[in-house]
Amino acid sequence: MRPLRLALISGAALTAVFSVTAAMASEPREPAEVYDQVCAHCHDPAMGVGPVITQKVPKSSREGRASFIRTMVRHGNAAMPAFRKSEISDPELKALADALARGEFAQQDGE
Repeated sequence: MRPLRLALISGAALTAVFSVTAAMASEPREPAEVYDQVCAHCHDPAMGVGPVITQKVPKSSREGRASFIRTMVRHGNAAMPAFRKSEISDPELKALADALARGEFAQQDGE
């Protein structure tokens, strides 16, 4: 009887984990939330660690900038760590890179 109880509890726990993971995957965080939770620790001008990434760029440069941001986030470079899809999902990364390329967070820097 005890192995059956353990199997049922384990099955219920796995179901809960997969349900939470599926819910998280279906509800990506907003770009500002991702920036605040992940990027600002280094890239906020007040921190002075990484380069400022929130400055506005010309419209003609936005796609290239967004592509560069996506590459840097996934692969890292030097002090910039690579972030896994479990840390920043693909939809979150696309939205974040597009928002940064549009300069949506530039006013947070006082620019």
